[in-house]
Amino acid sequence: MDAGNYKDGKILLNPEKFAEMIVSSHQVSDDLEPEKIIKRKLTIYLTAILIAEKFNKLENRDLSKSDCNSIDALVKKLSTKKFEDW
Repeated sequence: MDAGNYKDGKILLNPEKFAEMIVSSHQVSDDLEPEKIIKRKLTIYLTAILIAEKFNKLENRDLSKSDCNSIDALVKKLSTKKFEDW
């Protein structure tokens, strides 16, 4: 599964393929009810898409022209944004 590519020194992720890869690699306990398993996998899928999109936005920036404080703020947002578990 090709979840991204590398070109001109930048990595760009395909958000949908990246999310599929993350969901397929994540193990969810069989002890949970089917609905809870689906909700957990959906949460993981949606979170992975958002993270991939944020990563792509960050990777597309020209860091030589950007304000370092705004880059630091974006990285902090990327690392702290979470969906609440259902």
